[in-house]
Amino acid sequence: MAWFSSKPSNPSSEPTQLEQKSHLPLNIAPGSDISTTLNQISDHPSDIKITEISNRENINQSVSDFVAQRPSNLFVIDGEKDKKESIICTSNSTGGKTCLKLGYNSIELFKHMQKLEYFCSLPDDINATYFECRKIQ
Repeated sequence: MAWFSSKPSNPSSEPTQLEQKSHLPLNIAPGSDISTTLNQISDHPSDIKITEISNRENINQSVSDFVAQRPSNLFVIDGEKDKKESIICTSNSTGGKTCLKLGYNSIELFKHMQKLEYFCSLPDDINATYFECRKIQ
C-alpha cells in the first residue's frame, strides 16, 4: 500500500541563492542565456572583452574574421531563445575571453560555424547551456 501526499518530502523555507561573480557591468541583461554562458565560461567576467556587431550585412564576415584569428581555438556559442541575439567567445592571448555579441539568432550562428567547417556540440558539463565548436581536422 502506498500513501501519496501533496507536501514535498524535504520542504525548504529558504529562497534560492543567486551568485554574482562580478560587480562590473557587461551590458547584458542579468538572467539572460548569454549572461549565464558568460558566467559559466569565466570565473572573472572582468577578463571578458565583448564587441557588439549589429550591422546585419557584416555579421557573417565579422564571425569569419573572428574565427580566422585563432582557427584552432575552441569557440563557445550561445544565444537568446527566439531573439536575434547571440554570442561567440574564445580564449585570447592574455588568458581572458574575447567575444562578439551578434544581432542574429544562435541557429544562424550555428549554421555559419558549420559552413566554416567547425563541429559544434554540447560540452561534457551537464550544467552548461552553450555549444562548443571545434575545427574539423
